[in-house]
Amino acid sequence: KSVFLGRFIPSVKEITPFIAGTVGMRHRTFLLWNILGSIGWGLEWVGGGYLFGQSLKLAETWMSRAGLALLFLLILLSLLWFLKRFVLNNGRVMGRVVISLWRSVKTGLERNQYVRRLIRRHPKSVRFLSSRVSREHFTGLPLTVLILAFVYVLALFAGIVEDVITSDTIVSVDYAAAQLIATFRVPAILPPFVWITAWGKPQVVIVLALTASIMLWLFNRKYAISGLLIASLGASIFTSLGKLAFQRPRPIEAVLIEHSYSFPSGHATGSVAFYGFIGYLLMRSAAGWKMRINIAFSATGVILLIGLSRIVLGVHYLSDVWAGYLVGTLWLIIGISLTEWLSACGRIDWHAATGRGREVIAYFVLLSAIAGVVWYTSTRTMPAPITHSEQIIEVNKSFIEFLHDRNLARTASIIGEAGQPLSFIIAAPDIDVVTGRMNLAGWLPADKPNLQNMMHLLREGMAYSTAPVAPAFWNNRINDLAFERPVSHAESNGLATVTIWKTSFAIGAVPVFVGAVREYDGIRWGLVHKVSPDVDAATAAFVQSLGLPGQLDFSCQQPFVPPLIGGFLLGDRFFTQGQLYLLDLRNPPDLAQLCEPAAAGQSK
Repeated sequence: KSVFLGRFIPSVKEITPFIAGTVGMRHRTFLLWNILGSIGWGLEWVGGGYLFGQSLKLAETWMSRAGLALLFLLILLSLLWFLKRFVLNNGRVMGRVVISLWRSVKTGLERNQYVRRLIRRHPKSVRFLSSRVSREHFTGLPLTVLILAFVYVLALFAGIVEDVITSDTIVSVDYAAAQLIATFRVPAILPPFVWITAWGKPQVVIVLALTASIMLWLFNRKYAISGLLIASLGASIFTSLGKLAFQRPRPIEAVLIEHSYSFPSGHATGSVAFYGFIGYLLMRSAAGWKMRINIAFSATGVILLIGLSRIVLGVHYLSDVWAGYLVGTLWLIIGISLTEWLSACGRIDWHAATGRGREVIAYFVLLSAIAGVVWYTSTRTMPAPITHSEQIIEVNKSFIEFLHDRNLARTASIIGEAGQPLSFIIAAPDIDVVTGRMNLAGWLPADKPNLQNMMHLLREGMAYSTAPVAPAFWNNRINDLAFERPVSHAESNGLATVTIWKTSFAIGAVPVFVGAVREYDGIRWGLVHKVSPDVDAATAAFVQSLGLPGQLDFSCQQPFVPPLIGGFLLGDRFFTQGQLYLLDLRNPPDLAQLCEPAAAGQSK
């Protein structure tokens, strides 16, 4: 084993022959396993390249955004699996440690003279508190834990509601995440998530809830139906009222048509309330610790996948799903509390015997329901792409003043913090004119941020002249275009980048585009560019690069924001005098319409 496996381990395969000789291993045995190990080691390296070389399409799939999405999903499920293994192996030991510590603390407090004096002075209060942590009856520790959990989850929900109402940082993160997911989303990953999200549809949950109710009746646990209905119906009604109260529109990046409001997510709420309660029922009836843990993590996996499907399909923001999980948890706690109270009253016998005939009927109903739901969810297909018509707003005053009035003077980070001010405004007939002008000036479109290009950046560094550009945000939107061009300085080489947004504004009848310019002067951690602080110099160089010999003047410069020093998300600093370039790519240009009179005379 050591000779064979050692072939695959660096720094071990070199010393294995010496150890084998030292312990007197037979020569023939060593040669046999050494040769087998060499063959395996060779196949490991050559075979991988051969398999991927046979299908470039397969390689591109694994290196694409679909591959990244699959990798993220596998990592999420792997983490859940490792957490389950940890709980299985150490959960009981940790529980015994916690109980032991509690008993030690309790004994120490009982022996403390000050505590004993307090007990004598307030006997009724002490008896009340003692009964709240007693494990002998439901109104003791079980109810206390459920109440504390309910209050905690309710506080979390109140916090997320406040953040959404006051447009706190979470709202900016919502918009940025929706834009990023839409950028990375590819058609190949949508059908599986359409199938997953169908398991959270109200029609499916209703069918499965009725099936579960019938099975509980047949298995002589009919009183548990009340907890199931309270959790499921309560969550559904609360979510419907919440949608009407907040009336939050759906993300414009959605690929499915939904006719209700966005906050909170009904799928997330229903998945926690229903699938969570089903998991609770199965855990309550299970006998072994291992079975209970497996059921708990299986239910958690289903709930997480349904919530993830809503985000990937773009029909909900992150905060919608999180709020839905919290609402579902609140009603799940209520349903469990009712069921546990009925169990404590002797209404539910979790190990009651069931006749053979009832078992057959119950399992037949279950299999029929699952078969019907699987068929129904399998028929869900992708609808036609959603098209959004954008209303054009014609600006009849100074465009700079217009931007300030709408608080659109600066870009933003992914968490909504104000970042670099806009560098330029472009008036052009359409986006093709902007792209053509950039290409004519030597600016190259940046590559997409997939795994293959990230590996390319890791190998090439600053020599990768079309490296993926970090996404930028303005007006709660990710940039529509990104261009790059190598630049040379006396001391070092760099990479100039331009990010451009298509707006819904127009000057006269001409569409307006906005953008920001910056330069990269190095690489951090092998994958992240370092930003040069002088954004004004980068902007001036960009405008100069667009000027063509024999062309009419097309730009002017105006004061835009006060001089400031700021920073980017990863800590890089920048400084600017706050000037803004206004570029006119019409033929012929009309700077008098675009710029202020004083600035039009300063055209370049």
